[in-house]
Amino acid sequence: MKFLASIFTLVLLHAPAWACAGCREPGEEVEAATVMAGFGFSWGVLFMLLFLFALCSGLGWFVARTIKAVDAGKSAE
Repeated sequence: MKFLASIFTLVLLHAPAWACAGCREPGEEVEAATVMAGFGFSWGVLFMLLFLFALCSGLGWFVARTIKAVDAGKSAE
């Protein structure tokens, strides 16, 4: 387990080297296209999370409504 944790730590320490130019060098001048790509990526992630939340909420609502209908049908019998 310690070996796996040390490998994971080493990978995370080298993660900034894999970042885009806007994230890796925030203090330096970067191209506007790189910055806009970063904004687009961030908004894309937020919209995907919003869609996942909406999908799970809709599924939960449907399951709750179906369970209520089944319970109402059993109590009427």
